[in-house]
Amino acid sequence: MHDGLWDKTFFAKDGLDDELFNAFGEEKLCSAIFADWTPSKNAFPAESELSWRMIRSAVIKSRNVMATRAHFSKRWLKNSAIFAANVGQFSTIKNEKKSSRPILIAASGTSLESSIKKIRENRESFFLIVVSSAFMPLSRNGIEPDFVISTDGGYWAKKHLDFPTSEKSGAALALAIEGAAPRQVIKEKTTIPLLYDDASTFQKRILGRIGIEPTTARRNGTVSGTALELAMAMSDGPIFLCGLDQAPAKGFQHTQPNALETASEEKDTRLSTKETRMTASRFNSAQSLEIYRNWFISNSKRFNTPTERIFRLSDNFPFEFSLGIIRDIDWDEFGRITKKHGAEKLHGEKPIEIGAAKKIDMDFGERKTIIMEELEKALSDEKFLNEVFPMDVLMFKREKDAANKKALEEKIDEKKRELISEIEKTIGK
Repeated sequence: MHDGLWDKTFFAKDGLDDELFNAFGEEKLCSAIFADWTPSKNAFPAESELSWRMIRSAVIKSRNVMATRAHFSKRWLKNSAIFAANVGQFSTIKNEKKSSRPILIAASGTSLESSIKKIRENRESFFLIVVSSAFMPLSRNGIEPDFVISTDGGYWAKKHLDFPTSEKSGAALALAIEGAAPRQVIKEKTTIPLLYDDASTFQKRILGRIGIEPTTARRNGTVSGTALELAMAMSDGPIFLCGLDQAPAKGFQHTQPNALETASEEKDTRLSTKETRMTASRFNSAQSLEIYRNWFISNSKRFNTPTERIFRLSDNFPFEFSLGIIRDIDWDEFGRITKKHGAEKLHGEKPIEIGAAKKIDMDFGERKTIIMEELEKALSDEKFLNEVFPMDVLMFKREKDAANKKALEEKIDEKKRELISEIEKTIGK
């Protein structure tokens, strides 16, 4: 009954699983020992049953997160190697002295459609950051962003960057170095390399040795979150989130045209219809959108403290969910908020500075050699191994039997060799 005697006290209730996960993380939970105190269990059977159900949920979540880490860490590693081997020219965002210029971040939720005309009319009033999935509908309406941002490391993320209209845009591509993008785009477009603040030594060293100067970004589950954190570092002015619905829509899940929709509709048939596919997409996206929405809600106070400056903007769109204390506003209020900021060319504000493009002169062969050398070094570092092979490293640490420990060590060594071969093939010749 003296909670102060313990490092951390938890209570039997719904949501305990999330509290445990947030407090300990996946590795500690997968290594933890849980035990009942029998007199307490007998006295409070309902609370005991609930606690064990929550513990089981937390451990399963931890196991799944570690499996996801093991899968995606390799994907991110390969993407980083592809980026470093192919980037043609890059720019950096200069944040030494913040601007006060308003920033608008355009996401691709269905509410974006109603604001496209307003974005075009007010284009000179803000710095425009466009997530990759929103680029096509804006581009088709003659709206040029200051830069496009993409952070997703999966295969499908490339589709948003691989369509004809992208070639007509002179906007730079802010790309997480572990994000997925077509090699030709990386070679030809001016990129703003985004390096997460928790980046591995391997990532930092290959960029440094090749001569690539990255812009620091904050890792997030959604590109809109990373874009918002980046915008807050770039400007002290108001930031407007447009198209950030964070809820499933009844029809299309994104403002059209959308690269993934264009690719998917080619496979629609009478037996596998567009309506069936769209309905499945609506329900399949609900859980991930809830996670993203809760991130904005839980961080909304941080974003708007001490001064309110983050707003969700639409043309009176009926949002299904709020985003915490991030206030929903229309374009009339946008005008009032930005009146004192105005267009940079009229008010002489300090601009948001993006450095001049720098060309990478190092040839492909030399870059590949550097990447493979740094990979060999990284694979001798325990922290790096823990990111790439989290389950294997955890089992190795927990094993007490010498013979079993030796077998696990050999298994990790074999996986190292396989990874080196995979990265070498991924980079290509």
